[in-house]
Amino acid sequence: MPPDEIDESAHLPAGDLADLDMGFEMVEGFSRPDWKGIRAFIKDHVPKEDWETAWNEAARRWLQELAADLGGGGGVCQSPRFFCLSDLDAATTKTLLDYAESGVDMIRDCLKEAAWSGFKGKHVLLLFSDQDDYYAYVSYFYPEGTHILSAGVFLRGGYAHIALPYADTLSDQHTLAHELVHILLCHLGIPKWLNEGLAVTLQRRMAQQGFIMDPDFADRHRAHWNEGNIQTFWAGKSFNIPGDDSKLSYELGQILLNLLAGDGANFIDFVRHADWRDAGQDAALNFLNVDLGEVLGGFLGPGNWRPQRKAIADCWRNGAE
Repeated sequence: MPPDEIDESAHLPAGDLADLDMGFEMVEGFSRPDWKGIRAFIKDHVPKEDWETAWNEAARRWLQELAADLGGGGGVCQSPRFFCLSDLDAATTKTLLDYAESGVDMIRDCLKEAAWSGFKGKHVLLLFSDQDDYYAYVSYFYPEGTHILSAGVFLRGGYAHIALPYADTLSDQHTLAHELVHILLCHLGIPKWLNEGLAVTLQRRMAQQGFIMDPDFADRHRAHWNEGNIQTFWAGKSFNIPGDDSKLSYELGQILLNLLAGDGANFIDFVRHADWRDAGQDAALNFLNVDLGEVLGGFLGPGNWRPQRKAIADCWRNGAE
């Protein structure tokens, strides 16, 4: 897919980047930049007012290197707020890139002051036609072991970006909406249940889908969760355990979000101040005047469901992702 089939990528003026060494290292078949070195170079050699241009130039060089790694089918294009590497056909790439542009507007409107701002450089989207290429690319960002198969992922390391393996356009649009929420929340140290709850909720809103509970939905949750393993939910660990733990964690995050989200501006303040170390408990008390354990108990039934800092810290020490 030549870049100019969609939108010709302008070669941004290199300026003070002429001596920038991207520090590429080939790992798992893809060129991985030295983002720490790039960040230091830009900070030391580029005037602050030119950082936007500098980061766009670094991102463009990175994606051109990845395009070469993919071979003749890969190309780089851009839209007003995105750079995109894709080896899909031009029409499909443009459809997904247009969707990303409109999605950013919708998500920002929902998140309001909680949405990421003040960053330098365009968002980056990687679209893979081959799942093997996708998993080879993303494996670099995960420790060895068993991981949940994914339809797409937001990758925080280095230069924050989204990677998707192509399935079909509609499915990829749903996944893209989900990951766009993550990229617009990545500046906040919020708990995983809140991050995923917002991502699933706004993904459904963009698809004009409501949240529907089947008849045995609540029973499955009440049978699974107890006062011990609920702390893995608050810590975010349960989201990464394949099987029921992961599936029910994503559902429970959305349930809890829907129980909390009716408070307008106060809810946005809650999102901005929720801390992963206590699963957002203090922010819930301060901005929503509720105890997360009591709110969750309204769905799960009687029990001590409150987030516990020590138990959350123990989950992280015991190998939580």
